[in-house]
Amino acid sequence: MANFVVQRKAPQELSPEDVEAVKKWCLAEGWGPYVRPDDISHLYSGPPFIQSCPVIGVLDGERIGHVVASKYGDSTNGGGVQYIAIFIVEKPQRGKGYGLKIWNAMWETLDKNCSISLDSVVNMISKYETMGLQPEWTNREYIIPVSAIMQKYKMSENSRNILVKPLNEFGLEKVVLYDTLICGIPRKDFLEKWTTLPASHTWVATNESGNVVGYIVMRQGVDKEDMLVGPLLSDSIQIAQKLLYIAAEATDAQKSAERLRMTMPVCESENPNATHTIENDFGTKAILETVRMYNKKPNYCLNKMFAICSPGFG
Repeated sequence: MANFVVQRKAPQELSPEDVEAVKKWCLAEGWGPYVRPDDISHLYSGPPFIQSCPVIGVLDGERIGHVVASKYGDSTNGGGVQYIAIFIVEKPQRGKGYGLKIWNAMWETLDKNCSISLDSVVNMISKYETMGLQPEWTNREYIIPVSAIMQKYKMSENSRNILVKPLNEFGLEKVVLYDTLICGIPRKDFLEKWTTLPASHTWVATNESGNVVGYIVMRQGVDKEDMLVGPLLSDSIQIAQKLLYIAAEATDAQKSAERLRMTMPVCESENPNATHTIENDFGTKAILETVRMYNKKPNYCLNKMFAICSPGFG
């Protein structure tokens, strides 16, 4: 008889074998090389992931599934978000009830005063709707050649008065405030970790008054084929283009990759021009679509979101 157990682990208790199994499943699913094992160790060493509870499903001593829910912000008065990520069961073991047991073990750990959120593949939307989550926007993932970005966005007439500096010359405090206004939740602890990932770079755009009008984070992917962009937040498409150019220029100078990979949120009623610009400028189509779902929608500003952090981290 098969022996199935779920293991709730503190983030620091995840073994290299745990991380490698999750990476293998994600790559097999086509979810992309989003987070390196070193990055997971770095992120899990403090909030918000220290508040999370990764759940591993183990069948006859072999890992077969995983899910984690990370907490952003404070649940007081209904604030904060619990973001469910990397819910996956390896393909041969699907349809046998193991995924439900893994999910239920995670669900028990959630702070129900928070808004609960996840990014769903299209064929799972109806299942999550039965749990009270509703679709809010579509995430579209793009891969763009560095050379194409540098050629297309080199001269941006509408952003010449915008100054772009590396984060270490600017500081994080104003970036956190800007991020909170757009995302609707305070992510200070997360951004402290995210912007200091190994092999990552962050640039901040300011206007003539010194106010933050955009920022971009770029980091190395698992297989080093792509640099991963996200978040990319800005007051306008033109500023987003300038930040993308800066990221592409740095990638080209360092010979670190030939492509940038980014996941853009799309909602025709709120930011209809975002992906139209990418698709028209580069003649590219999305390689993957997911849907962001919430049970209680935060007060976000989608028309200033040009790339989310990652489908695995919100």
